[in-house]
Amino acid sequence: MSLFLIVPGTVFFLYGAVLCFFSNITTGTVLTVLFGLLVALCGVFFGKIRLFSKKKIGKITISSFCLLCAFEICLCAFIALYGQADNVSYDEDVVIVLGAGLRGDRVSDPLRRRLDAAIEYHEKNPDALIVVTGGRGIGEDVTEAYAMEKYLIDRGVSQERIIKEERSTSTNENMRFSKKILDEILPDGYTIAVITNNFHIFRGVSIAKIEGFENVTHLHASLAWYNAFPCYVRESLAVMKMWVFG
Repeated sequence: MSLFLIVPGTVFFLYGAVLCFFSNITTGTVLTVLFGLLVALCGVFFGKIRLFSKKKIGKITISSFCLLCAFEICLCAFIALYGQADNVSYDEDVVIVLGAGLRGDRVSDPLRRRLDAAIEYHEKNPDALIVVTGGRGIGEDVTEAYAMEKYLIDRGVSQERIIKEERSTSTNENMRFSKKILDEILPDGYTIAVITNNFHIFRGVSIAKIEGFENVTHLHASLAWYNAFPCYVRESLAVMKMWVFG
């Protein structure tokens, strides 16, 4: 049994380490490394854990851990299903594309997919304004909004249809600062479509409503399979934080 834990634990550890090296180091990639390490250690100390599980405190601890894992799986499943259920009407007034990490001044794969989804939306509704939102983070040479605008313009989107929001450092600020800009240039009752990766749709839409947007739809962008585990683990924690602190 210990081997069945050591092998997948090692695989997850290496998987997370590779993602940290070739992609941006995020909470999700770090959690992947820690998860792999935990599973591997459970395999190494499987004999002692089995003895511990026979004690009352051990049974309570392991049962609690299993319940926590079951809750995590259910939450990730809910986030995934919600993220696939697009409800855009393609007549919204504004599209808000949420920023993600850059590699220097180049958009990352998750961000590229968000922008490609925005381009597809733009082809169906060219009258909608496109808000690109995101400041400059660690390891980024320019703001995310600047890189996003450049990506869109290079692919034929008119600069006149793009609005940059370059101060935000979180999803809450993405929405808060974008709303401040839009409230100054649009009449009341305007509609928005949130575009982000599938794992991020639920929280993105929820925070849009928390920050005061009233007419909100959403359109998801895909996610590379190798980014799924760290992104969903990280997002589940972010959703729980949102539920507790708003």
